[in-house]
Amino acid sequence: MTRVDISILPPHPQSAGYDRNLVRGSIADAFQRRLEPDNFNPAFFNSLTARIEQALDAAPDDAELRYRLAFLLLQNNTTLPLVERATGLLTTTGHPGHRRLLQLIHGILDRAAAAPAAGPRQVRRVNWSIHNRCPMACRGCYNAFVGKQITHEQAIGIADKLAAHGVTDIVIAGGDPLLWDPVFDVIDHAIDAGIKVALDTTGYTLTKDKLARLGRLSSLRLPLDGTTPQIQRAFRRSKDADLTGAFNDSLDLCDRAGFHKVRVHTVASKANVHDLTAIADNVLRRESVRQWVIFQWWDRRATPALREKLHIDADAIRAQIARIQEKYPDADIVLADTAVREFLNWMILSSGQVVTFGSGPDEEFIIGDLLTDDVATIANHPILDHHAMGRGIPVTLRQ
Repeated sequence: MTRVDISILPPHPQSAGYDRNLVRGSIADAFQRRLEPDNFNPAFFNSLTARIEQALDAAPDDAELRYRLAFLLLQNNTTLPLVERATGLLTTTGHPGHRRLLQLIHGILDRAAAAPAAGPRQVRRVNWSIHNRCPMACRGCYNAFVGKQITHEQAIGIADKLAAHGVTDIVIAGGDPLLWDPVFDVIDHAIDAGIKVALDTTGYTLTKDKLARLGRLSSLRLPLDGTTPQIQRAFRRSKDADLTGAFNDSLDLCDRAGFHKVRVHTVASKANVHDLTAIADNVLRRESVRQWVIFQWWDRRATPALREKLHIDADAIRAQIARIQEKYPDADIVLADTAVREFLNWMILSSGQVVTFGSGPDEEFIIGDLLTDDVATIANHPILDHHAMGRGIPVTLRQ
């Protein structure tokens, strides 16, 4: 089925929590807007850091300024000396957010102390948000969308860097990568270099011809969050009134084509946990579906009102999965709860910038840029948790 192109650069997900009373362009306003697509880059962070440094010269005991500077020092290509400086800024302030930043800092320092003394760290699995446009805006999307889009040639160069480093698994996502025509060439190039590739797409524009070009993938990931448009819309929204129908069309297409390498993604929340059994009855009967991954909805970018509406404990999801597993004992069902997802991703953005992120608000950390840096340098960034990164689900599905 041909669908209308309704792709967008998703809005900054925290805009609903902005303090609208702040003076536009002030330090406080710039700090709350630092993750917007056009601002989430080292140049903006460096400029804001310089402004805060200057303000601190005039008011060295200002707790808010010390907190903001410490946060920026951690977010913008931090180093161990910068981490130490952030520690000093926080230990003398009573800002309500200082405990969380100190918790992050203690984790960084503990990992640095336990790191191997010799040799660079190795990255085996990466996520690549290769395209910054999407046909929908999800409530709680974890992607750190940026405004810049790399070229086809730059993407090939990044794939070569990853292969040379020894990366074995790539998850190509977005936005929606199927809205970016060069993605097929990049996938083939990476596979030719010996990398196993998975594609994470909304499936909104998936066609028979596109599916045929994706036959070499190790897995194709498609979403389904409800059996009705109303349930689906609680999390995943677009101008299309029937996203559930669109997603089912993609699954039907894979069934007809004999494409038996599908992993279905479901984001479980308070709005759809009652529907998980019906979703299971839909997806687990399909020959194309080899794995079903249920993600606990992550509230790291949610307003208090949205959290109240969607948050659900992992144990409630596990109870539902246990009942489903009794009905489908051979099904490969995985729960990805939020407790194991912090610092899990080594994420390449559509600009070539590399980030990782924690579980709290605003916790996107810039760790390098593959247009200018080598993979080994980024892999040794002090904020990375290589143990957490090793928990990523393999791109190749169980046979």
